[in-house]
Amino acid sequence: MKKSHGQLIHDSDFINEIDGHLVVWNSDGTVKSEAWEIIYPGSNGDAWWDHEQLLKQIDKAIKVFEEAHPDCQALFVFDQSSAHAALGPDALHAFDMNKSNGDSNPDPRFRGKAQKMMTETGEAKELQQVLEEQGFNVKKMCAKCKPDDFTNQKSLLEIKIEQAGHYCIFLPKFHCELNPIEMYWSWVKYRYREIPKKNFQEAKDAMLECLDACPTEVIWRFVNWSWRFMDAYWKGLTGKAAAWAVKKQRGHCTVSASAYMALEAVLNS
Repeated sequence: MKKSHGQLIHDSDFINEIDGHLVVWNSDGTVKSEAWEIIYPGSNGDAWWDHEQLLKQIDKAIKVFEEAHPDCQALFVFDQSSAHAALGPDALHAFDMNKSNGDSNPDPRFRGKAQKMMTETGEAKELQQVLEEQGFNVKKMCAKCKPDDFTNQKSLLEIKIEQAGHYCIFLPKFHCELNPIEMYWSWVKYRYREIPKKNFQEAKDAMLECLDACPTEVIWRFVNWSWRFMDAYWKGLTGKAAAWAVKKQRGHCTVSASAYMALEAVLNS
């Protein structure tokens, strides 16, 4: 349903080019188990989707994958949402550290040495003071301050997946064309909005109908579309050039050398 009308419906799902939805099938063709999670958030409904619910879902998704594809390793692909990037409670997080605690003059005795993260009065030590005591010049350095111990931290999601023996990658921001599930959501939403609905129960029924209606071969095409964009970017194409090459190579997983050469000829003419 539209976010401005009535109660909300939220679906978190996993798709792949083999099964369509990530599911385990019974011998009679019925679904034995599935990875999706559907909630109805709002003031009088379920809690809003967060990383804790996502972590529970990934546990289920891993079990479903391992039963559906024994002796295989999964590659889970996520976008850059806040739930996907959530860090543990003990992680280094600059936004959780105060910039100042009232002490503007760092003590040179602590420079480059292990030190407490609390002041003598028991307050949390300011982030700027910690950096200065370690010998960093923090003036006009916001864009360059990317220490490895901060930037290389893994999210809770990535840690959970890797501990289960699988792989996890995160797509770059603002590149929905690399994520086939975005095309799947568009396919489902278009058909969902075409169905008349008189009440919330009919809305829920219509949602389930549309989620199940997308054929596996269509999801396979969505995956191929994303693969072609990745291949085009890998070959150095950007913007309209990449979009042209992807459209030119319908039905393929990669952009062919002939299409790439044809594009170069046009650009260089």
